[in-house]
Amino acid sequence: MKVLAILVLVSFLTGCWDRKELEQMSYAIAIGLDFAEGTDLKKRQAVDVTFQFSNPKLNIKGATGQEDKSDRNIITLTAPDFITAKNTANSFVTRQISFSHAKTIVVSEELAKSEMFLRFISTALKEREVRRETNIIVSEGKASEFIKHNKPEMDIRPHKYYQFIIDRSVETGLVPEASINRFFAITDGDADLFLAITGSISEKKGEKGFHEEDQYIAGNVPKNGGNPVQLIGSAVFKEGKMIAKLTGEETRASLLLDNTSKVEDMFVSFTDPLDKKYKVAVRVKKKTATDVKIKKRKGPPKIDVTVPIEIELLSVPSMVDYAGDTKNQRILKNWIAKEIKKNMVPLIEKTQKEFKSEPFYWSLYVRPLFSSTKEYEEWDWSNKNYPFAQIDVSVQVEIIGFGKQIKESEIEKVRD
Repeated sequence: MKVLAILVLVSFLTGCWDRKELEQMSYAIAIGLDFAEGTDLKKRQAVDVTFQFSNPKLNIKGATGQEDKSDRNIITLTAPDFITAKNTANSFVTRQISFSHAKTIVVSEELAKSEMFLRFISTALKEREVRRETNIIVSEGKASEFIKHNKPEMDIRPHKYYQFIIDRSVETGLVPEASINRFFAITDGDADLFLAITGSISEKKGEKGFHEEDQYIAGNVPKNGGNPVQLIGSAVFKEGKMIAKLTGEETRASLLLDNTSKVEDMFVSFTDPLDKKYKVAVRVKKKTATDVKIKKRKGPPKIDVTVPIEIELLSVPSMVDYAGDTKNQRILKNWIAKEIKKNMVPLIEKTQKEFKSEPFYWSLYVRPLFSSTKEYEEWDWSNKNYPFAQIDVSVQVEIIGFGKQIKESEIEKVRD
């Protein structure tokens, strides 16, 4: 009798009734959202949804991928939201569409700056297949054009391309971590600003004149050839709506002030303090977490921020001896600390005066100062206190290396 009961129970564990084979699925790896053309926003809300599908042939050993006909894997249709668009698309897409491998959601600036963006993106929470780590990219033009013109040179598998370029850009600090999970955590918290990745399609060579390597927004990076898509800088969201853009330099400064961000390999050039005709190239890392101390007092609070930085000196075209001269090292450390602070102070002032809120997630250090949520909400960090706070920033720099070759060449002897 026990054996029979066990056999009956085991039969209920065979949950393969809804299983789908891989060849029956069509995986959307990128989703684009634009306002539908000709839509009267006062009467009806609709979006043009673009899906880019992975090509299963590229994953079969020996099979020929159709990279020259990649447009066949991209479709655009109009729907109330991108969830219902999935079912509509199956009227002409032969396989069942899945969002489980989607790496990014691309949103046009027009939609991101509208009141409707939060409504459309909120549907992502209700779809089980949409992963919380999916990244949000705001495109300068139409999201559909961004996806169609994205033609990676070295990665014929587009799902790998999105994964690699976003991961690497986040590591270097040129773009922020911009997952859906982070967007809703910050937006629902109603205290801080969310930073999304900014992207653009650009065939132009960029603005005339010389700029630092990170003083660009997407679309203005000077280059020739290659993929026209550029990812650099960030889009600032307040209460679920885009309000401004930050350059790559401002984004990096923001990430250094934010302890929830991930910055691993930030390469930056600074004017050489001992020979200002040249620049020195350094690798910048955060030694430990940024120290944020907020003092609540009568009137606006006082905020003291200390940013600990480690640098490795990689390039010294001036041939100044920094490795063997401790006096030169002190000059270099003080100079770089001054330059980094010079980037941070205007950004903080911009967030106070223009944005009336901050993207550094400093509200995490304010909340423990109150005994209840109600007391914290009445104090009103974003509107009544942060814009008027007294903020002092200190940058501490430590040199931890001088590259593979420590000693600089003696240029006079070489020329002699």
